[in-house]
Amino acid sequence: MDQVNPKYILRNHLAQAAIEKAQGDDFSEVTKLLQILSRPYDEQLEYGIYALPPSPDLNPVAVSCSS
Repeated sequence: MDQVNPKYILRNHLAQAAIEKAQGDDFSEVTKLLQILSRPYDEQLEYGIYALPPSPDLNPVAVSCSS
């Protein structure tokens, strides 16, 4: 089952945090996400927090597919 469902996916709150850092010319979070997401099925203990859903106290990110 681990090879069917990735442990690491790009979640909105992770993408938003990386975007905000990149806007300040800090691309470390973008680099880290690329590294993690290049192996989404592997157990990466040092990045376990990136597999968690957002905390309930975070405001949800509103996205739309309409254009």
